[in-house]
Order: sequence, then C-alpha cells, then structure tokens
Amino acid sequence: MALNMYFKNGMIRKTRCQIPDDLVPTLYQVHDNASFPKLTWLIDNLHDDPQIGPDIARALADEMVAFERLILSLQLPFPRVPLQKMQTFFTGAVTNQQTIYTSSD
Repeated sequence: MALNMYFKNGMIRKTRCQIPDDLVPTLYQVHDNASFPKLTWLIDNLHDDPQIGPDIARALADEMVAFERLILSLQLPFPRVPLQKMQTFFTGAVTNQQTIYTSSD
C-alpha cells in the first residue's frame, strides 16, 4: 500500500511525493534500528495517514541521507532515485516550515 504525501507550497500549489509499495521492503531494512527512529516511526504508521511536522521531516531527511550512506558502505543495490526524492521532499517541507499530510492507497 503506497503512501502519498504532500505539503502546501503557496496558496494553491502542493508539493507531492510517494512511498511506493516496492520501496517499503527497502525501508524495512532499518526498522527498529536505533539509528533510524523516525524512519521506524514512519514505517510503523504508514497506514495511519500520519501528519509529519517540520521537526519530524528534518529528522527524516537526515535519516534518509544516513540510510543511503549505510547502504552504499555495504555496497548493496538500492533504489537511489526514490530515496533521494524522499530526502528532497522532506527537506522542502522543513525549508517551507510546512506540515506534511499523508494518505495511504
């Protein structure tokens, strides 16, 4: 079940991002890892349509970078572009101080 996310970017515009179904198993690689508490929180709440405040978005953006570094250090294949899109999305929400709204398919 994909998670659709968006935050308001102006009066009418919305910036959107999605965690597709095929990315969830990749994210589960760090589930319950003490170094990734916010990613674990996000994974645990995918189906609850959580709202993500700027403070949580900042932590998620930082954890996405750390996650990518971890996978690269282990020389494992991973979906680099979707992870980078998510990191950019979370950083945009922080920069604009916006709450991210979510809905699962």
